[in-house]
Amino acid sequence: MSPAPVSGRAVALSAAVIGIGLLGDTLIYAVLPLYHEQFGVSLAMVGVLLSLNRWVRLFANSAVAAIGEHVGARNLMIAAALGSIVSTTCYGLDGGEILQILARMLWGFSFAALNLGSLAYAVADRANAGKRVGASRGMIGVAQASAFIGGALLVLSVGPRDVFLIFGALTTLALVAALLLPVLPAEPARERGFRLPRPQRLEIWGFLLGFSGDGVFLLALAFLLRDSVTSVAPIVATCLVLSLRCLVDASGGPIGGWMGDRFGVRPVAVLTGSGLVLGYILIALHADLVGSIVVVLTRGLFNTLVPVMVMQRAQGGYLASQASYSTWRDFGAAIGPLTAPWLFLNITQSWLFSALAATMVLGVAFCLARR
Repeated sequence: MSPAPVSGRAVALSAAVIGIGLLGDTLIYAVLPLYHEQFGVSLAMVGVLLSLNRWVRLFANSAVAAIGEHVGARNLMIAAALGSIVSTTCYGLDGGEILQILARMLWGFSFAALNLGSLAYAVADRANAGKRVGASRGMIGVAQASAFIGGALLVLSVGPRDVFLIFGALTTLALVAALLLPVLPAEPARERGFRLPRPQRLEIWGFLLGFSGDGVFLLALAFLLRDSVTSVAPIVATCLVLSLRCLVDASGGPIGGWMGDRFGVRPVAVLTGSGLVLGYILIALHADLVGSIVVVLTRGLFNTLVPVMVMQRAQGGYLASQASYSTWRDFGAAIGPLTAPWLFLNITQSWLFSALAATMVLGVAFCLARR
């Protein structure tokens, strides 16, 4: 089969694959902390389960990139779509901790392939990479926002376990979209083969962003809003705030991509990183709702900015370069949920989020502002 040209339709299909594949993983971050007893797991095990897929991806990102250089992005996404169907369905089955552990491990491999494959399609046209990544992340954001809002309502009506059986059935649409993808020419395989990446400045930023935003903040969010928002059910408040990040991907992602192409991605990233610091400061001052909204908005913008920064610094294959960044962001996001329960219970909110803000200030100065 000869490679087909990479069109806007291919970018849209790849975004649909990862957006639909993310339905189960998106919702579990809001459901599991609040309903862990109904899943038969302790709060400590919640941290393990929510971080386990990230630990898997520490190795999966580079391994999947090496495989993708041989088999191509399309085959990666077909296999990952199958994995997302199985893992999402397993979340709703009554199989105990072992089944949940296996499902999270399978999702770790699946997401690594979905992420790298979809980004490979988005940046294939390097001159318009920002716009394409923004459009791709916009479609993914719509799917995730729908998962949060629709999932919250389903949880209240069918329960926290059965909602994942419904989402598992919906995820079969990801496989249909993956089968419709055109072939993306495979990059030349690296002679050095598989190797865990060493961190550079962008990887250090990814680690800090993963630890603070994808780890500590995300696990603590449900508890912050449970105490500060009492007019609606905690699952609804949590899902509504998390859906804002997805809506930023849908609306602000294309704008951020255009700004990166027009003004340079680094200045936009510095401005966005400063907004992230502001969000943590607001939470430290107990403005929980406003600060949480600022954090989820700025985290969402980085989903558009970082892939373009990775492409600009890539000297070899894009898959390998993106895998390097993803591995270190996943490393931070894996440590975050494991430490978050202890940090949240033993360190006051003001000190915890002040420390996160100070750390991110150093990260902005060293990793984003410096060339």
